Amino acid sequence: MDVISQKVISIRKMLILIVLSALAVLLSWGTIRFWLQKALLIDQQIVSLIDILLIFVIGLVVIILLTQLITRSVAVHTGSSQTNTIRLLFQLVSFSTLLLIVFSMTGINLVGALVGVGFFGIVVGLAAQAVLGNLFSGLMLVAFRPFKIGDRIALITWQYGKFPPSLSHGWLEPAYTGTVKEVTLMYTRIATDSHALITVPNGVVFQSLILDPQHEKHSYTGTQFEVPINVDPDELHKNLNSQLSKMPDFKGKEENFEIIEMSSSSYVLAINYRVEKNHEQNMKSFLLRAIRLALVNTSKTK
Repeated sequence: MDVISQKVISIRKMLILIVLSALAVLLSWGTIRFWLQKALLIDQQIVSLIDILLIFVIGLVVIILLTQLITRSVAVHTGSSQTNTIRLLFQLVSFSTLLLIVFSMTGINLVGALVGVGFFGIVVGLAAQAVLGNLFSGLMLVAFRPFKIGDRIALITWQYGKFPPSLSHGWLEPAYTGTVKEVTLMYTRIATDSHALITVPNGVVFQSLILDPQHEKHSYTGTQFEVPINVDPDELHKNLNSQLSKMPDFKGKEENFEIIEMSSSSYVLAINYRVEKNHEQNMKSFLLRAIRLALVNTSKTK
């Protein structure tokens, strides 16, 4: 029996266990409810309230467990992006159905209740704006797909500012760059290049400028640094190529090596290399080490 078949059987067993557990809880409460009402030990309104709370709690637990099972089941046959989309749609339909069931049991019209309570309804509506905004933004991200799970993107947003570089020779995009790990109903999770996991509200992501470093077949890595004015740039360039040739793991093609700024005591070099996608960080580490060694060797020979 292959691994996929074993996973399918395991998922079926878990599904049966979830259904049987939910039925057992409902039957147990039904029995207790019958005897309590028969003995007149509890008021009918309290019983109804317990019914609603029990259905709500069981529904939440079942939805969470089923979401995990569906994610595992779909992931066996599809990619991460399709799995994420199916999981989001299932959660949306499931939570909406659960809320409709709960409100139908209470006999309360949600819209009518918010309108009827006047000022309180306005306050609740305003408070829910952020939640609803994130929810609809998540649906828009799933529908229009500006990025997929596993894509390396950069977010530029006014809500979370980042400091620009202090040097006057240029501007680096003040972006949060990383790999998309998950898109939920409310949040998007991104593992940044600095190995931090950030959780961004979908409303912020939907309003952000999204940079796609992977729009071409290759990506780029490079740096800018200040060099003493007495260091010969041609000699430095020669030593840099020599150091990189000694690093067989460095896979990059030079795009530019140029002076972009100069003062009486120093000049600023910009170096850029074309590399394979998803290897920018590793290649940059090799490049920085080679630059350091090149600077040391050039300083010794001047």
